[in-house]
Amino acid sequence: MLPSAALLPLFDGVFAVALTLLAYNLPDRLSSVQDGQRLVEVLIGYGLSGISVLIYWYKLRRLIDLAGLLRVRQLLLAFQGLLTIVLFPKLAAIALIYGSGTGSWQHWSSAQVANTTFLAALFLFDGLCLLFALSLLHRRQRPFRLRLVRLVLLTQAWGLLFLSVLAAMELLFEWFNNQYVFLVPLTLLLEEVALALSFNRG
Repeated sequence: MLPSAALLPLFDGVFAVALTLLAYNLPDRLSSVQDGQRLVEVLIGYGLSGISVLIYWYKLRRLIDLAGLLRVRQLLLAFQGLLTIVLFPKLAAIALIYGSGTGSWQHWSSAQVANTTFLAALFLFDGLCLLFALSLLHRRQRPFRLRLVRLVLLTQAWGLLFLSVLAAMELLFEWFNNQYVFLVPLTLLLEEVALALSFNRG
């Protein structure tokens, strides 16, 4: 077993790199007026992706801290989460730049592939957080910590359900493609607000 305090510096460092990489993926040249018109949309998308990385950092860090001592399966989940978040900036860049075209389940365009790949990474990270929280459910913990774990599980499950709806829309409808990039940070923020309100009510 490994104490949480021993893993957190590495964890924070990897997330700091992931956040920095978002800036390196910004387009540095505009080749047409159309590119200029899309620049604001892309910049907003990158800003929201940065918010997503910060919230994901907070979500997984909170779970690692709640664990106290990390067993092998929890270490594996944490390291898989780190590997996934390192891919996040590049996948976000691909979805923002190439994902605005049309595509559906019947018509697999390059935009559809870009969006589906990014959604798969989001699903993987959310699923890892859910599995990590489940692994803490049967640990001996103080009542307030156990209650927090249960609330994390509930809000995480609702967030994963909403992400499933976005994925289904992206796969089924040609008019809905990379719009989900703007909805994911809102979903994550609502999860945290709902968690805080529920915990404070108790």
